[in-house]
Amino acid sequence: MSNTREFDDESFEAFLDALPDVDPPEDLKHSVFAAIDAGEHTSPIAQPIAEVVELPRRRTRGFFAAAAAAVLLMVGGIGVVQLRPQEDARIQAAGVEQMNAIMAADDLLTGNADASGATLDIVSSKEMGKSGAMVDGQPALADGMGAQVWAVASNGEVTSAGVIGQDPHDDVWMPFDGDATKVMITEEPMGGSAKPTGRMLAEVRLS
Repeated sequence: MSNTREFDDESFEAFLDALPDVDPPEDLKHSVFAAIDAGEHTSPIAQPIAEVVELPRRRTRGFFAAAAAAVLLMVGGIGVVQLRPQEDARIQAAGVEQMNAIMAADDLLTGNADASGATLDIVSSKEMGKSGAMVDGQPALADGMGAQVWAVASNGEVTSAGVIGQDPHDDVWMPFDGDATKVMITEEPMGGSAKPTGRMLAEVRLS
């Protein structure tokens, strides 16, 4: 049950008229003007400025994003994909997991290459139909050039695995298309070449 009373306009005016008159203290007016003359007024309180924090944009997920530096990949000579620096340890671990899975194969083939400062630890399995390289370091090349990786499969087919840029790399997983028995690395434009045409930086046969 509510204790609140509702008044109409006429009742409310009668209520106000019934209130006794209260005179303010005699010295109130003088105190107010004295405070104004003395400059005793309240300053506005400074409000803290809110710091605007820009949220990071979502990165493309998948083990390609395990790169710790940007890498340009040309797939089949059709298009170029730029990989951004990794921001998630889980994504980087996915590349290591891919490599470890191949290393567990009974028919494992391995090899190592140094392409003018970029090192590649290469693994391959014909039974799994998979291969790839873990890339570290950075190639020292002419401006606008990159280290293009070529994988030679067991059937002799040569495919481009991608172009390694001149930025530093730390555990960048570069998957190949199918298995590989041999890997060549040549100096090519960053946009990639349809076939090996530049200076040979490294060549390794897996065993």
